[in-house]
Amino acid sequence: MDKGRLFRVICGVMIAIIVGILIALFVSDDDNTIPEGSIDMTAEYATASDWMSYLPDDKYISEITIPGTHNSCARNVVFGYAMRCQNTDVSEQLVNGYRYLDFRIALEETDEDSDIVMVNKLAKCHVAGSFFSDYLYFDDAMEDVYAFLEEHPSESVVINIKMEDDAHSVAEIQSLLLDKIKQNKGYWYTDSSIPTLGEVRGKVVLGTRFEDANGTGTTGLNLIWTEQDNSTPADLPYDLYVIDDYRLWVQDRYKYSVEDKYEAVVDGFENCEADENTVFLNFVSTSGDGPIGHPYGYAKTLNGLIMEYPLKSNTGYGTVIVDFGDANLARHIYYSNF
Repeated sequence: MDKGRLFRVICGVMIAIIVGILIALFVSDDDNTIPEGSIDMTAEYATASDWMSYLPDDKYISEITIPGTHNSCARNVVFGYAMRCQNTDVSEQLVNGYRYLDFRIALEETDEDSDIVMVNKLAKCHVAGSFFSDYLYFDDAMEDVYAFLEEHPSESVVINIKMEDDAHSVAEIQSLLLDKIKQNKGYWYTDSSIPTLGEVRGKVVLGTRFEDANGTGTTGLNLIWTEQDNSTPADLPYDLYVIDDYRLWVQDRYKYSVEDKYEAVVDGFENCEADENTVFLNFVSTSGDGPIGHPYGYAKTLNGLIMEYPLKSNTGYGTVIVDFGDANLARHIYYSNF
């Protein structure tokens, strides 16, 4: 074999290896199947896209059991095995009944402009399931949210925003974020007090996991908590924070094993009933207690267990936040409001 042909063969093999690595990094190995439980589809509120329409206006959003998604935009992301948290986009999550979204953002700078990109830690989220597809930006995700609220004005969506960017200051990102919110201010509730559902139908309720670095006074609900990154079970799996005129309970033990995580979630169900002055965020999601997490593998087990858990009727369990949730899991959660 001549040197030219050998060189082309070697280059071809190397390209195939690189492409294979990129695919392996980007795509999770799951089958996108989550165990399903028995759901009463004859209930009048079974249509997941409009379930809030059956709740009274004077109900505080903290009193409502709300299904939510963790790391809501991490559907198409590199290192998919360990970093992917959802198998649906924001638009489908909303149609499926999820009303709490968890946005992780960073600032992307170019020679011409700056923008806010959706991330999962250091990995940027993509629009499609290809390493070469466009990045997913805050405006892209919000376009889906605004479109949903236009079609379903009875609904409200809580969006909790966390900055995951070590290269830029909170002040820099906050300034651009608030500019974007102001451009669509008719869609946003940005007060710092817990609203009633009637006040925020057709709107996004802003929640923030960052300090008001610019002193704007526009922070929405303060949803800041200390990282719960221990893998050894705590005596109490949830932490309490007193914020002005309301309390915030959080269970986000994201390094627990499946067994410990399920016990923590159930402990929250049984002991942290939400009310008009108490926000409770109960995360079902976990990356596990091993060196490399696999959110889908854990979600498949935990979501099945939650589907089997007998949530009580007419009970406020706060916000229950999941990875890889489908419409039936959302129904099982929000049915407890009725």
